[in-house]
Amino acid sequence: MDDERAIDFILNGEQHRLSRTEVLSAAARGGPEPIRTHWVSVGDQRWPPRQLFERALGVSRTEFISHYAIRQLRRLGFPTSPLPQELGEHAEPELPAEPPAPRSDLGSAVKSFIDLHEFFDREDLSSRVVRLEALLEGADSETVGARVAPEGMTDDLIRGALLVRQHAGRINDLIHAAMIVRALPKILEPGERIVRRPSLASGNDRSRKFDLETDRRVAEFKAAEWKGRDAMRKRTLVADLVGLVLERDHRRAELYVLGRMPIDFLQRSSSTMEWALVRSSPHLRHAYEQRFGSAALTVSQFTAGPAAGVALRELNELIG
Repeated sequence: MDDERAIDFILNGEQHRLSRTEVLSAAARGGPEPIRTHWVSVGDQRWPPRQLFERALGVSRTEFISHYAIRQLRRLGFPTSPLPQELGEHAEPELPAEPPAPRSDLGSAVKSFIDLHEFFDREDLSSRVVRLEALLEGADSETVGARVAPEGMTDDLIRGALLVRQHAGRINDLIHAAMIVRALPKILEPGERIVRRPSLASGNDRSRKFDLETDRRVAEFKAAEWKGRDAMRKRTLVADLVGLVLERDHRRAELYVLGRMPIDFLQRSSSTMEWALVRSSPHLRHAYEQRFGSAALTVSQFTAGPAAGVALRELNELIG
């Protein structure tokens, strides 16, 4: 399957473009939420269509229904559950959702999570797996337990992993919302008021152009932690910067990021704006071209020029 396959479609009157690569990238950022009715398959995992479509497209899931997401994801070649009108006499029945991890009391849940954290903190998982594979070679029912016992593969470890997986799909949303909430008391000046309902979930809807709007400023928050290979994060960061330049009025504009790497990218990158905006919405690309003309500017030139009035801030300095 060609991962560069892309589709164009209209959602709520706005033109969008989405590629298989963007969907695969979205699936790599955390795990799926529990499946209730419909699913879409990416590799060996099944996802709720609205969760994956929201994450890949950057549009709130309140803007579409599961059936719409399924139709678009199918166009990109991803297997999905059947739609109601497709369920006939010979249709393959939909598989039941995987049951959620069993609930336990709070103390047990905390202990399980601590065990999981310590397990990952002691040694790289890949090295441990290689050693486990070697230990298990030639083992039988009488020796297998003794061979793996020192490696810490306990029932508590499994419970901790199940608890994390059960909620992992919303971790990024939680971080985004929590960082904005915790930063606000340190950002807002005396007398400054929030004038529009803030966008705490990742991805703004059409009625809210920015994560934060006050009577004095507009701001976007990017809570992703960069690892060094961050093409998708770079593009969404530039798109937010362009949006701040294009859409703000007399109020000052600010872009909050996690760590120094995103700021260094904006200030030093020789990548072109054409590269950075190629996966953005046609509306944003058109607005950029109308205002600035050629997209041959580098990201650093745009940051130092048209975007010079946007303040770049580190969230680490606010939340510790």
